[in-house]
Order: sequence, then structure tokens, then C-alpha cells
Amino acid sequence: MFSVNTNLGAMAALNSLNMVENSLKETQNQISTGKKISSASDNPAVYTIAQTMQANVQGLTAVSDSLNFGTSVVSTAMSATSQIGSVLAQLKNTITQGQQTGMDANAMNAQIKQAIANVNQIAQSATFNGVNLTASVVAGASTGVGATSSTLSVVDNVAGGTISVTPGADGAGPSNTNITTASDATGLGLSNVSVSDGSNTIQFVGAATIASNDYFTLTGKNAAGAATTYNFILTDGSAAPTIPSASTSTNVNVLVNYNSASTPGSPQVDSLNQILSKFASSMQSQGFGAVVDSSGTLNVTGNGVSTTAPTWSGTAADVNVTAPASTSKSAIAEVDAAIKQLNTNSAYLGAVSNQISGMSTYTSQLSTALTAGIGALTDADMAAESAKLQSLQTKQSLAIQSLSIANQQPQSIMTLFR
Repeated sequence: MFSVNTNLGAMAALNSLNMVENSLKETQNQISTGKKISSASDNPAVYTIAQTMQANVQGLTAVSDSLNFGTSVVSTAMSATSQIGSVLAQLKNTITQGQQTGMDANAMNAQIKQAIANVNQIAQSATFNGVNLTASVVAGASTGVGATSSTLSVVDNVAGGTISVTPGADGAGPSNTNITTASDATGLGLSNVSVSDGSNTIQFVGAATIASNDYFTLTGKNAAGAATTYNFILTDGSAAPTIPSASTSTNVNVLVNYNSASTPGSPQVDSLNQILSKFASSMQSQGFGAVVDSSGTLNVTGNGVSTTAPTWSGTAADVNVTAPASTSKSAIAEVDAAIKQLNTNSAYLGAVSNQISGMSTYTSQLSTALTAGIGALTDADMAAESAKLQSLQTKQSLAIQSLSIANQQPQSIMTLFR
């Protein structure tokens, strides 16, 4: 039927042209953006997945930055421990020479004092961006030159997991992320060491019974050189400990918290070795050289340690204590223990460095994999889109031509009225 009101051919041609125009617009958008999915309207499910993956890629960028920072901090600490090792090697040479008959002990002690000062200077200077992993923490003071923290915390995954390193904490090894001691003179047990040092030894026997208010008493010297009594008193945090006598310049009371539970007064949760390590840390804080060896023996030197054996206020059978002999060569053993401890610290730093390096490599690979996955989901196939563009442009021309022909059809009706 011929009609001037309804041109079905033109309507069909127009619908076809509109469809071609929409497809052409979509193809041109993909070519201009390089993406087949650039908004949620393109494909809601895939767009959501891609956005989540993109957020993870951004998170991995922050993780990579954190790992790079951790690498720099640990590398700085490793350089310091290496240099400290060289100083300790020379210190052992000096102390060994000092055992020779006829050597001037005062001159040797001056050299030893200078070596210890060098150790401390190196440890305190090993600071990277405010973090120092080699110097002991001093209450009320910064750790090292320009340091604001003695703890390194490195973000190693997008969920916020961390690798942490803290010097001066109890324990070390795969299950603990803390270095046993700092690498300065205090942490290595070299405070106030002299060429003629003796050594006290303290060792718990079997399943020793530990109770709050038990304490060790050591005799030594204070900063002024006066004979001083040091009481290292155990406390579980449940109540104020009972101290032997009030603290004075020549009678020093030091509290040692042996209960690592969160509730004061809880049953003993620290092992005997942990308690011994806490005694060592407390003794170091008072200037003694105190190191726990592999056999679980606490060796105490320096700071004017006398020939009197330490005393234990608890059950006598629970501990073995010995006093230094007047001809002891403990200064050499003290340096040997410091070298061993430094090697332990260095090995741990090396392990942490490898862990951070491994995580950095993995993070980079994971970021690459996620980026490739996002591309597979959202990137346009430019070769296919180019061919499609050519096809659609041809269809567009044909649709326009078809619409033009359809629009001319009603004109033929005029011939019926001539």
C-alpha cells in the first residue's frame, strides 16, 4: 500500500542507521580509550572486578615503597654491624696483648675505652630516616643520632601485614622478629670492660622455682667509682615489690618484670632462659657486661665486679653462682661473647634483608600479574576494532543511502494524479 503518512521503508532504514550509529559510537570510544570496558555501564560485573584489581595494584605500589624503605634501613644496620665487627677484632687484639706481663694496664684500658666509644658511635650513627636498629634504647632520649624510632615496621602485603624488627627484645629466630640485643657496647655486654676483668656466672638449676621479690645482689662500682651494691629484684606486676633497702648512690634497686602476661599477678609465663635474659638486660642498663651464652649461663663482667659471688635471695638450690678469680682472663671471653652476639645480630639482619628482598620481588611480580589481568578484562583489541570500524563506516554509508531511497518513494505517488 502506498501512503504518505506511513513510510515503512524509511522507518526500517532509519532504525538500521541508528543501530549502526550506536555501534560506531561504541567502537570509536573503544579506539579512543583503548578499553572495551571503561565504565560500569559497559559491563557491571567485569568493571567491578577490574576496579578491585586496580585498587590492589595501587596498594602493591605502597607495599613496594615500604619494602624499599625497609631494605635501606636494614642495609644501614648491616653496614654498621660489619664495621663494629672490625672494631671488635682490634679490641680482642688489644685485650689479648694486655694479658702479657709488664704491659701497662692503664694504657691498655684507655685503648679499650676508645674502642668501646667507637662501637657506640658507629651504632648510634646507623640511622636511616629516623630509624636505628643497632643502638640501645635509652629512656627519655632518642636512639642514635637523629633517630626517632628503634623499631622497623615494613608493610609486606595489601592486607596490612608487617615485617617488624626491634633491637633489645627477648628472643630471636623464625618465630620472633626481634634481634636479641642491640649492637652497641651495652647490647654486646662490653660496658666498662677492662683488660683485667673477672666474670661472675649465674645459672638456674633444673626446674627452678621463681617468685616475685626474689633478687640477685651484685657488688660493683657506680659512675663515681664508689663500691656499690646492685639488687636486681623480680616482680610479676601484681604489687609493689619488697626491696632489701632503700635506693641510694651506693645501693641501687632495679626491678625486673618476669611476667609477660597481660594480667599482673598471673602465673609465671616466662621461661627460665627468658628470665635470665631479662636479668642480663637489667644488668646491662647499670653498666655491667652481661651476656647469656648458648648453655644458658649468665656471664657478668665489667663495672668493677668484685671477687664476691652474687647472692640469690630465693632457694639456694635453684641457682649456681661463681665469683671471678683474681687471675681470670674473662675480658677475652667477654669480647669473644660480644663477637658471637654481633655475628648473631648480623645473621639475623641478613635473614630479614633476604625476607624483605624476596617480598619485594614477589610484590613486583604480583603487581605485573594483576596489571596483565586487568588488561585482559578491560583492554580493547585494537586490530579487531579497526576492522570493525571499517565495516561500520561502510554500513553507515549504505544505511544513509537506503534511507535516502526510502524517503523518495512517496514522490512516486504523484504520478497517479497526473
